[in-house]
Amino acid sequence: MDVPNDKNYPRDYPVIEAWKLAVRSIVLLFLLLGVALLFILLGVPLERFARRAADRAGYIGVFLFVWFVDTFIVPASLDLLFPVTLNWSPIPLLGTMSVASILGGLSGYGIGRNLYRLRYVQRTVAGYRHRAEHIIVRYGLWGVVLAGVSPIPFSTVSWIAGMMRMPPAHYLLGALSRVPRIVAYWALLRAGVLLLT
Repeated sequence: MDVPNDKNYPRDYPVIEAWKLAVRSIVLLFLLLGVALLFILLGVPLERFARRAADRAGYIGVFLFVWFVDTFIVPASLDLLFPVTLNWSPIPLLGTMSVASILGGLSGYGIGRNLYRLRYVQRTVAGYRHRAEHIIVRYGLWGVVLAGVSPIPFSTVSWIAGMMRMPPAHYLLGALSRVPRIVAYWALLRAGVLLLT
């Protein structure tokens, strides 16, 4: 497979065949699904865990839960805490959740950055690297912003941003989008509850 004669295409990226890319994609998908399935099969009650973290440990429990779900790729979201904490004081709650989410994203970014040092991970994502870097160069922090304000798993995008070597300052700027997302989701849920009561 020839590398296109494009001055924007770096020569040091390996070009792999489409079938190898497909196999690696399927392996990576099964690994991610395997982690989610493991949580389900082990019966890890993440909803119950969120409730217990908030009820027993207060703001520290909220902080640790949000940090965990925004650091690691798990089938859970910080949204599990909203029903439990709707009656809490909004400023300390939303501040705690925002700081924990940003720090969790930074932790996931660091994990992705360090994982990319492993040869297997480099080979697995080699086919994506050029395209992903093109997206990061083209859209920059807006890719992180999209994950920050939408239901797209923030931890997954954080890991990918780390693997793709997005500049840390750009990542952090994009991660700040978690604050308005957390506040807006909480406010919408709170308004819905007030309308029903």
